[in-house]
Amino acid sequence: MTSWTTDELNNLKEITNHKVVYDGYEFVWMSRPNNKWLRHYVSNFEDYNKPMSWIHHHTYNWGVEYRARQAKYLEDMRKSLDVDIKIQQISKEAKVKTKEKISEILKLKPSISNKDIASVLGITIKSVEYHKSNII
Repeated sequence: MTSWTTDELNNLKEITNHKVVYDGYEFVWMSRPNNKWLRHYVSNFEDYNKPMSWIHHHTYNWGVEYRARQAKYLEDMRKSLDVDIKIQQISKEAKVKTKEKISEILKLKPSISNKDIASVLGITIKSVEYHKSNII
């Protein structure tokens, strides 16, 4: 995995965001990760074949990583939606006490806010705070 942001990877995977320029002495690999042309590699090259080869190699790898990140994003979204569905189901269970509902919701989504718990359960934030203090 690279340190490029997803937006930078999106740009770098495109061959048109790379170029090799000749400065009169050597060849320089330039890229445009953020819509501004920058020197991509510190050293210059004696001929253009090596940077051209590297561009081909890296654009392919960046494309693979970009697609993997997109797939992970979609998978994470699915998981999050599954959790949200389960939370809604918990909120509708009539025979389960509010304290138990809050406990189950927190197990599923520890980062959920008191406001969101209150909203899904139809209770006040103060009630959520009270029940949370008795859970631990």
